[in-house]
Amino acid sequence: MNDLPHVFSAAPWRQATAYLATALALLGMSACEPTSAGPRPQQTPVVGADADAHGCKGSAGYVWSDAQQRCMRLFEEALSFDPYVDNPDQTLKAFVVLGPDTTQAQKAELFLPQSPKPLPLEVVKTPEGDIRPTVLRNSAEQIEVVRVKDMYVLSIKGQVKFTHDALIDSPLGKI
Repeated sequence: MNDLPHVFSAAPWRQATAYLATALALLGMSACEPTSAGPRPQQTPVVGADADAHGCKGSAGYVWSDAQQRCMRLFEEALSFDPYVDNPDQTLKAFVVLGPDTTQAQKAELFLPQSPKPLPLEVVKTPEGDIRPTVLRNSAEQIEVVRVKDMYVLSIKGQVKFTHDALIDSPLGKI
């Protein structure tokens, strides 16, 4: 019976436990490694990896502007037009982007909420002193941006749809 304590000595059990733990760890790691025999699961798309043809990332709020020739966030940089109060069906804003040089704007475009692409607008030079000067226009789509008192009115096919407050330093006033 004196030999019994030597059989249960701690050193051999510790060594066997360490070998067993190492073997289980290696087995567990090899189970996580994909095999080349089976099909690979589809990769989840990375957020922000949705760049369009111009490199603009829609998930980050960027769209391509032909007028500016760059990606931009409309809600940060464009002129926002609020839905007209008599237009209760419209809840989203429209945006107008002017060309890069607002003092000599040659290009402009209109981003409408339900339109899949922006609409080009031509800059209209009206005589000074005109009471209701038309500032921007797209004749084919019957769209006009007109200055009325202290605001700009955006009308489509003769119906007022959106308005923009005419701030003293509004870029539309410099056209």
